[in-house]
Amino acid sequence: KGLTADTNTFAAAVSLRQHNVPLARVSVVSDDGDEIATEVRRMQGLCDVVITSGGVGPTHDDVTIKSVALALGDDLVLHQEMAQLLIDKMGDNSDDESARMKMSTLPSSSKLRYLTGDPDEWPILQCRNVYILPGVPQFFESKVKALATHLLSTELERSITYRVVLSCEESAIVEPLNGVVRRHPAVSFGSYPFVDHPECKTVVTLEGRLIDGGYTHTSGRFLRMSQSASSALVAADLDRTSRNIVEPPRRQSLPPAHCIYSKKQMDVNVELALSDLLSDLPDGSVLRVEENVTSLR
Repeated sequence: KGLTADTNTFAAAVSLRQHNVPLARVSVVSDDGDEIATEVRRMQGLCDVVITSGGVGPTHDDVTIKSVALALGDDLVLHQEMAQLLIDKMGDNSDDESARMKMSTLPSSSKLRYLTGDPDEWPILQCRNVYILPGVPQFFESKVKALATHLLSTELERSITYRVVLSCEESAIVEPLNGVVRRHPAVSFGSYPFVDHPECKTVVTLEGRLIDGGYTHTSGRFLRMSQSASSALVAADLDRTSRNIVEPPRRQSLPPAHCIYSKKQMDVNVELALSDLLSDLPDGSVLRVEENVTSLR
């Protein structure tokens, strides 16, 4: 409706990136239960973890929890732990009974996750691989930070990053940049034009890809590699089937070790790409090269 600014997407992107959890996609859905359920099911087929934001309160338009139950095929049941938590937090006022009842009626697979060790914290609601977070920005930001530290990919290291600040327009670097991108598939490049800066006209960023073939394990090249690596295992099961069918690999929280770059490998990949890029850019266009900068400006 345009009544509030979306800061939750930015907060999620920052927190997940800090803990090396790839953000695959973001979807905005209206307060329609069927649409939310459809989108949750779609996301489940693409990603290991689905995070929702908002729609968890007691009013008529808070339909996220019911929609997640629909998506998962769960019954809605009274969750005794949540019911007691709401009484502890809100008090046992009869005027609030209907609100407490709605907020404590949860999908049957629900679990309350306490991730910070703070005795006063509100837990995060988990339904299988779906984490249901509040939509209020300050609450969402604190919860997504806690969740990001909890997810499995935190054990992986991120590469060195570079920001190349240029005095030329983005149109002037299209051909050299495209060439460098083609020659260095293990590096993720970004190009950002600036229209309001007296000197800087374009910023190019470079970061090593964690996974061979893509930034996330849902990339096509990674899936093909995984399928090839697992074909021997699949073939071993063919004698138990009547049809010679090789199914694509299932999603997994981390790809096989042979598909993951070490930090040293990623840093080498980035250094080589940076050297190649600098040699191809227009003469005199590079204002400066900055290392491990987390923002564009």
